Amino acid sequence: MTRKFIALAIAAAASGSTFAQANVTIYGNVDMGWMYRSGNNGAVASGKSQRDLQSAGSQSHIGFKGTEDLGNGLKAVFDLQYRIAPDTGSGLNQAGHQYVGVSGGFGTLVAGYLDGLRYGIYGKYNPFGNYSVGNFASMTTQYDRAANAVAYISPAFSGFTLILAAATNTQGAEGSLNGVHTTAGVATKGNNGDDRLFSANLIYADGPLSVDLDYETTTAVGYSNSRLYVATTGVSYDFGALKISGVYDIIKGDPNSLIGGNIDLDATTAGNQTLGGLAAGQSYNRQNWFVGAEIPFGKAKALVSYGQVKDRTLSDADARKWAIGARYTLSKRTELYADYAQIKNDSNASFTINPMGNSLGLSGAGIKGLAMGMKHSF
Repeated sequence: MTRKFIALAIAAAASGSTFAQANVTIYGNVDMGWMYRSGNNGAVASGKSQRDLQSAGSQSHIGFKGTEDLGNGLKAVFDLQYRIAPDTGSGLNQAGHQYVGVSGGFGTLVAGYLDGLRYGIYGKYNPFGNYSVGNFASMTTQYDRAANAVAYISPAFSGFTLILAAATNTQGAEGSLNGVHTTAGVATKGNNGDDRLFSANLIYADGPLSVDLDYETTTAVGYSNSRLYVATTGVSYDFGALKISGVYDIIKGDPNSLIGGNIDLDATTAGNQTLGGLAAGQSYNRQNWFVGAEIPFGKAKALVSYGQVKDRTLSDADARKWAIGARYTLSKRTELYADYAQIKNDSNASFTINPMGNSLGLSGAGIKGLAMGMKHSF
């Protein structure tokens, strides 16, 4: 019985005869591995080593997506994804992306709980993606996923695609950050405190070459001097025998943009460097970059990456991370993996190994990480 047939059967049970109008697919990924983390340097305190049996090389999830022909070249589209934890059996414990929209000759327009564009660039150009001890997304703050978001994806023109996205409050229901993002003299009511985001991503793809240019700005509504600006560039080129890639981005904030909780990007990270410690009137300035390579060997491939966080705001808060790994393909959907990564923190930096480079899920531990396991996608 095919996945699509099963999905249609489920749809039939839920909606009667109308299921025949929709094309629904069940998809997912199951990953189980062993992970070991240890060590300390910089501001990371000495602690016990940690061993875990869990999804260690990719995010385990299940999803339901589909389309419906609306006529006149239009289609309704949807995707409902849920994270799962096969190590504990806590299925559907967290939402992945969730959206509904329409697609046609004009492009695609969707709304819901959407993947962050910059976060996607980190995963696209890092050989380890955004879920591995080798990922680099856990070394920086980001909107891994934004609530209350809408996005437009243009058709491809001569290799170029444009994505425009906005969120009315990235971290919860509108008005939910009242009392969290507070400033003296500003009433906490209505939409004051809403963390709004605007993103523009220009993509160029031509054979082995891929380029992403992304610009984002965020502000806490109703508060002055509370804006952040992020510019990100990602590039990769596949030579066949070697694929190289890299990302460079800059995060800057107006004076006091991170004072008093006005914009708390740390709410979108787990176990990462904090953004506190700014003096009154001080601007936030951080630069991040990494380079990586993938080298195929038949059914196997080797991965390597190196990157740095350059903190222009706090002194002695830079950090470096390198990683090596291997993948072995057993079939189109089944793969074995092994990764090792290490972080070197300056005296005031506190980055740790976190295989999940986003806000929900695992906490960081140690500055050395080893993981190996198996994943199967369907």
